[in-house]
Amino acid sequence: MTKANGYQAYSMDKYAEVCMKQVEDMMSMGKQSTDAWMKCGSILAKGMEDMMKTCMSKAQGANEKNTNVWKSLMACKTINEVAETQSKLAQECFEDAMSTSAQMSEMTVKVAMDCFEPINKQMSDAMKRAQDSIAA
Repeated sequence: MTKANGYQAYSMDKYAEVCMKQVEDMMSMGKQSTDAWMKCGSILAKGMEDMMKTCMSKAQGANEKNTNVWKSLMACKTINEVAETQSKLAQECFEDAMSTSAQMSEMTVKVAMDCFEPINKQMSDAMKRAQDSIAA
């Protein structure tokens, strides 16, 4: 074997080795991406479950409150009492709606942040790998 042929064989072996390493890295990154998306889905499902529980709890509380509202309105003896009671109840209803809205907004933001954390981590790791491979 001539020196040139020996060098070509060495370089082809080295090239094949590098290619196999890159294929293994790509497969590993694919698995990590799938795992990150699966974690994201799990976190999203749990967050949605918690939000639905909160909504159901608020609905149940509103139902109980409505029963008390009717009792309060039925106890009124004059038009002025009805107007005052209704005004007070409307204010309470507005405050409850704003509180619930704020709570649901906070929960939504938390779920979104938690949900995309595994994906952000995986993307950061992938970018670091890419930078390391370019530097090498």
